[in-house]
Amino acid sequence: METNVSTLLREFPKVRRAVLSGEDVIVHTREGDLRITAEKPKGGSLLGCMQGCFGYVSDDIVGPTTTDDEWKPSL
Repeated sequence: METNVSTLLREFPKVRRAVLSGEDVIVHTREGDLRITAEKPKGGSLLGCMQGCFGYVSDDIVGPTTTDDEWKPSL
């Protein structure tokens, strides 16, 4: 997409949507052309702030994971 400064200011939501969809936007100015591109978001951890809080988890659970003392059902 190509635009100028006044159109960029007037129709900023349209230009923003174009940039966020992956399109490069060229803005023609008196001083030269400017290119607006969206930066790819940095990949975050799946666990986020809980990273390091979990120990080893076994995938072969056959029986109950809690003892009888830990299991106290109540209504």
